[in-house]
Amino acid sequence: MLMFLSRLAQLLSEERSNWREDTYWLLDNASYHRSRDVRQHLLKLGVKVILSGQYAYDAAPIELFFNYYKQSQQNPEYLPTGKT
Repeated sequence: MLMFLSRLAQLLSEERSNWREDTYWLLDNASYHRSRDVRQHLLKLGVKVILSGQYAYDAAPIELFFNYYKQSQQNPEYLPTGKT
C-alpha cells in the first residue's frame, strides 16, 4: 500500500507539481487505510485525505465504475452482484 501511495504521488507530481493544493484522496474506511503506517506515510507525502464512512458506497464515485465493470466487463452472463 505504501509503495502504491508513493508511486501515485510521484506520478501526480510529474503531471502537475502543485496538485497537493487542490487534490484530496478519498479512501474508504478499510483498516489498512486507517493504519498508523499509512497515516504517517500520507502525512509525509503531504496528501489531503478524506475517509468515507463504513459501507458508504454512495459517497465514493469509483463504486459506480466498479459496479459497471463487474456487470458488463467481468460478468458476461450478467449475474447479479453484491452492489447494484
